[in-house]
Amino acid sequence: MQEKLEVLEQEILRLKGESVSTIKNSVGPLLEEVYEEIKKEKIEDIPTLLKLSQLENLLSIRMIDASPKIEPASASDSFKAIEQLVFYTRNQASSKLGVNVVEDSLRTRSKDFSLLLLENARNLGIPATMIDLEITFSFPYPHYVVLAYVEEFYLLDLTYQEFFLLGYNFPNRYYPHPTFLRVCEIGGRMMGEREHTAREMIENGYLKVASKEFQEYGDACLEFGGKEEKFPYFEEMMKQIERSSEKSDRILLSKMHNL
Repeated sequence: MQEKLEVLEQEILRLKGESVSTIKNSVGPLLEEVYEEIKKEKIEDIPTLLKLSQLENLLSIRMIDASPKIEPASASDSFKAIEQLVFYTRNQASSKLGVNVVEDSLRTRSKDFSLLLLENARNLGIPATMIDLEITFSFPYPHYVVLAYVEEFYLLDLTYQEFFLLGYNFPNRYYPHPTFLRVCEIGGRMMGEREHTAREMIENGYLKVASKEFQEYGDACLEFGGKEEKFPYFEEMMKQIERSSEKSDRILLSKMHNL
């Protein structure tokens, strides 16, 4: 394993200044070999895992340096409104929240991102409200998401990657560590058949409520919360805002009742 990590380190160092595609094509196979051996040999020693985490952080720097800078969307861009909402919020994360959505850990930041989503939703004229999954699914701690309506309902979760990433965030890469020491409970439950849903939420930042993916997202949350019987997740979320006096919340409720 040490030899593989040394090869990986030398390759990452060599790729300074290269393009994103070059970095991915060169480092990707080496990373997969390392991950496969960790899984196969059930490697658990802290120095090895720490070294891997350090290399992933270095790789993050290479990827960020090589990535094109994000420019604000203009009125002429043909983004859907929900995509605009996610785009603006992620783009403002550095200046308004002091975080980098690619490099930094987003743990404990779900409420900050949700409040920024709501601010941008108001600016875009999108009805939206914040939901606490601790209430919906009996989580052992709060995790906030946003429910929005743009011709149909969407669930937005911009910090979902916190449940999957090893160490600091190598862009959207996650894997089932054999001991699950570095992958939290929800992350473990989204592996296998549900992995496509995890990737969609992490990459896009949202799921359509009327979709199989939303059901899978809810199922994993339900299991994490320790509830045994499934229930209608969307309706449970709506119950949280039934007594709200917020105008946007009343609009959301009216949209639901008109379905």
